[in-house]
Amino acid sequence: MEEAVVLVKRGARHAGVPCPANATIGREAELVEIGALLARPDVRLLTLAGPGGAGKTRLAHEAARAAADHFPGGAVHVTLDGTEDAGVLVAEAAAALDVVAATADQLAEQLRLATNGAPALLVLDGFERFIDDAWQVGRLLAAAENLKLLISSRAPLRITAEHVYPVRPLAAGHAAQLFVARVTAARPDREIDDACVEAICARLDGLPLAIELAADRARLLPLPALLAGLEDRLALLTHGPRDLPARQRSLRATLDWSWDALDDAERTLLGRMTVFEGGASLEALEAVCDPGVEPLLSAILDKASLLQSDVNTDGQPRFGMLDTIREFAAERATVTDAARRHAHWFLDYCERAAEAAAREHRRDQLQRLALERGNLRLAFEWHLRHGTPDDALRIAIAFARALPWDAHVHEVRSWLAGALAAKPSENVPAALYWDGRLALSQAAFAEAAKRLGAATRAAQEAGDAALEAAALVAHGRCAALVRRADAAPLCERALLAARAVGDPGLIGDALFALASAYERVRDWDRVERLSAEALIPYRAAGDPYGAAAALAELGWFDLVHGRIELAEERFAEAVALRERHGDDRRLVEPLINYAWLAFARRTAEEARVQFLECLSRAQHMDDRFTIAEALGGLSAVAALEARWSEAARLAGASAAVQERTGAPAWESVVDEVERGLAEAREALGPHAFTSEFEAGHARGEDEAHQ
Repeated sequence: MEEAVVLVKRGARHAGVPCPANATIGREAELVEIGALLARPDVRLLTLAGPGGAGKTRLAHEAARAAADHFPGGAVHVTLDGTEDAGVLVAEAAAALDVVAATADQLAEQLRLATNGAPALLVLDGFERFIDDAWQVGRLLAAAENLKLLISSRAPLRITAEHVYPVRPLAAGHAAQLFVARVTAARPDREIDDACVEAICARLDGLPLAIELAADRARLLPLPALLAGLEDRLALLTHGPRDLPARQRSLRATLDWSWDALDDAERTLLGRMTVFEGGASLEALEAVCDPGVEPLLSAILDKASLLQSDVNTDGQPRFGMLDTIREFAAERATVTDAARRHAHWFLDYCERAAEAAAREHRRDQLQRLALERGNLRLAFEWHLRHGTPDDALRIAIAFARALPWDAHVHEVRSWLAGALAAKPSENVPAALYWDGRLALSQAAFAEAAKRLGAATRAAQEAGDAALEAAALVAHGRCAALVRRADAAPLCERALLAARAVGDPGLIGDALFALASAYERVRDWDRVERLSAEALIPYRAAGDPYGAAAALAELGWFDLVHGRIELAEERFAEAVALRERHGDDRRLVEPLINYAWLAFARRTAEEARVQFLECLSRAQHMDDRFTIAEALGGLSAVAALEARWSEAARLAGASAAVQERTGAPAWESVVDEVERGLAEAREALGPHAFTSEFEAGHARGEDEAHQ
């Protein structure tokens, strides 16, 4: 007993629950959840588990203080910092509660006497050093039925009574609030730039400790200089406030303990895992880091919270780490062979996923590819650095084939350009074709025409009839979009090539492109007939996107001819096909038809909301052609409600976007918009109309938000 008392005096610090020195920011929801768990009778042991620097200690303090009234027997805090000796947990708790005990059973008996059996809360902070003694907690809970424990630890205790509450980094908005509050407290005159703050917090992974340390450095460094210094965040984030415990005065010191808790095999695995970005599936980890990694992953999760585990969209486990931890582990690892295996595995994975997305389960494959974008980029860059541009190009083409057509387009086009610049010997025609397709999706029509023309010639020289036909079809569609005089002949040639290849999906694309060309010359009968004809091979090919496009086009002509109910049926089927199979870019096309349907029914507010939704989606995807149409639709709605000035300004904004892209609106859309503008011109008069139109033209798409 005497020895235990000596250890208490030398090691832990214990007292009533400490009051934080400043405001706790961004943890309101977590505190509510933790409070609810502490209030449950079946929760005897609650462990706040998370990586070093996640803010577990502050959460434990705040939660215990908030719950103190529910524990008439007392709420007491014990800091286990600095206590390295195993087997002293009972002594620490006993001293904090002002009782004397050497065993869990003795402590339980003393608690009954000291608290008169009233509920009591014991907070143990920094338990990770005592994981091997966790069994004593189980004994204590079994013997003291009035006791509840709140523990902060980098690793769960893994005993029967435990309920684990994962402590995660702060969300972006809360991280920024914390950083700004701490910076302005120390330097009220410091200029705050929101974009810079957002970038700083992103570099810090939202870890509260890292944010506090960075804010402390902002006493001396302007925010742009601080952001630049965070390229080596582990070196920068040192010498924190003097009143912090030693383990919290530098980010590296916090992570050192977790690293030291691992054995050699676990450190080797963690080091190899740094070749992944954004995490990895178990399948990828076993291929890149060695088979049979599950026991080591479990051990790392149990010991140090250096890893994060989640579930992929396919229900399989996924493991990753914060970038801060990844940088720390990478400093201590040799990953040359792992990086090579990573690059080759993701080349194979990307091609398999692209092939699967072309056949079935497109939504699932798109989600997985989007999740692996960071890993694909690393694999692409590895192949370029190591002199294998053909393999780099294969990755770029595969991702382009199954691209989730949104914000990734710019990046993948840069991959294609980088690989082509490295002079690959294979797949150049396909690369030109896909770059042209992606340029077309961005409404970069001049670039698209150049690339697709080059792809057609290269495919012809290579004797690849299928690729030549595909490039011709895309080139014909591009020509129709910009109203080129040769659009119809080019599309006729593309249709002949597609029929020669015999691919029903490609035939559908060619028919649809030809329909677009005839719309430019207002040959409405041919447009409707070709759209109906395109639907047949699309259905035969099992192409939901092509079928949806054809249905939307047929529905549009039903709409302009007054067949409202039939139009709605076709639009509904088109949207259902797109939603079921994914791909937001292609979903926006039938959705804008729904907006026109609401307009045709003269339900102005519904139409306005739907056009704004389409505008938002199109802006997210940088789809300039649809942005222009949505602005035109908003102009028509404004005219419907006799808001003549607004109608003129929105028409000007739509015209500005069309001029920048080089693609005028479809003729049938022009007719709908012009009907409203004719009334606006008459109501405003020529001079006022022109003035409002030019004002909207100057503001462009921003006019929609005025």
